[in-house]
Amino acid sequence: MRFEDLKYDFPKMPEEMRTMIEREVEKQVKTEQPRFQRRRKAAGKVLAASMAAVVLLGTTTFAGVSIYRMQREQISDHGVNIKISGQEPEAQNRGQGTKDQGQGASKADDASADSVKLSEIPNVKMEIGYLPDGMVQTEEGKYCFEDAMYQGGISVVFYRMDMGDGQFEMLHENVLSSEDLSFNGFDGVYLEYPHLYEEEIAFNQRIYVAFTDVHYVMQMYVASDVSKEEAIKVAESIKLIPVDGAGDHNLVSSWDWSSYLASKLEVEQYNETQDDDMGLTVVSKEDMKNTHAVGESFSLDDMEGQERGLTAKVTGVQVSDDLSLLDESLVDEEWKGETGSDGKLRPATIQYIKEGNKDSLSEVIKSREVAQKLVYVTVDYTNTGDKELKDVLFFGDLARIYEEDGQMKMASGWNYEEPSSEDQWTHAANRGLSRLFEMQYYDVHGGERNNNYIASIQPGETATVHMGWIVTEEELENLYLSLDTYGGSGIFTESALAQGYVDLRLLITP
Repeated sequence: MRFEDLKYDFPKMPEEMRTMIEREVEKQVKTEQPRFQRRRKAAGKVLAASMAAVVLLGTTTFAGVSIYRMQREQISDHGVNIKISGQEPEAQNRGQGTKDQGQGASKADDASADSVKLSEIPNVKMEIGYLPDGMVQTEEGKYCFEDAMYQGGISVVFYRMDMGDGQFEMLHENVLSSEDLSFNGFDGVYLEYPHLYEEEIAFNQRIYVAFTDVHYVMQMYVASDVSKEEAIKVAESIKLIPVDGAGDHNLVSSWDWSSYLASKLEVEQYNETQDDDMGLTVVSKEDMKNTHAVGESFSLDDMEGQERGLTAKVTGVQVSDDLSLLDESLVDEEWKGETGSDGKLRPATIQYIKEGNKDSLSEVIKSREVAQKLVYVTVDYTNTGDKELKDVLFFGDLARIYEEDGQMKMASGWNYEEPSSEDQWTHAANRGLSRLFEMQYYDVHGGERNNNYIASIQPGETATVHMGWIVTEEELENLYLSLDTYGGSGIFTESALAQGYVDLRLLITP
């Protein structure tokens, strides 16, 4: 699954959620486009920390010290442009920095005001002085509540303003509310988005803070399980401390603003060459010539095509409307929550959403329910070589592939159904666990993290793994299994096509 329906998901999570994160990064780069338009010069006061940067950055040169302010610009009912503006001190003294003056200033004017030429920006480490009760850190910049691990909380991302502070600008649409805030003397902005499915945790809030003394911008993704007041307290407690050299392992990982813009442009150019239908990925029938049948053994080569002496074979496929096929001790609480009091899988809700923009908010046009099923697959991994294989990584991706107009198309987990030209909705969101393509259940564990690894397979030995997914009943007739371990869930990848998908369709009968 390339995209989750949670529009405001954060861009990084633990390994088992990496694919979902990549979706949001791609979405963010497509939607948060800077607008280099006519704009006002910002007013403000010179911060002592900004002056200290002159001392800190010995190789930095100044053509005049600028005052920088982060502020929001309401461009329509639900569009907000967040930017950092600079102003020359002389203009400030002449009283030209008020919001009522200088409205005809252009981006070129700001570039002139942004006179700081940075040849070095300090490495920094983050100190956080407050977390809500029950919230813990899961990795760098990632925090969530202990009773909702990896599901919500707060995620912090930093941009290193290598092009100058005044170059920061991001457009947000579908904004429910916003306001300018101050965090310990640093300007910031709070944004809130619609939360259409209250039963789920969604990242529907963001906070920006401009740390202009060290030339970093913080972007904080805040989930619906964190109140606005608590999120602001967390943001207020964050400090960036300059560190000499790069040896400190606590240094903040950041994205150079120049790299961000280059990546965004690359995605935009790529999207211009693609079909408007982002919910499907298309290949020819010839591209799927390596497809395997259930019961057929095939080689699992590494990325360079080198034989590892490992083969795989799907030996069984079962479908159930409950979780009785699974080892109950290995079923997580989220899966258990997908069943009713009778133990049967509850139906998934499909929401048909009209996506918001700068002029309107997202809204649900209609919804329906569709039955969910458990798909339980048995896979045999055999060591055909003459050496023991240790810590063998395995992974199963259950793709929904169908033929249309002589081509093979893969449905996207992000968009359950495609609208017609007559439909008012723009996006169909599956709210059930059947939205996930990656294997959610497996009964063999190993490796350092005791996850999806087979500890050892001796020469001639076979290790059996059972995998499980929840799918909608409507998708059963289009299921293919990829055992490729190189990623790319919800899309065709070169490695998965070379290895070959396993056709499960004929073996599945509800």
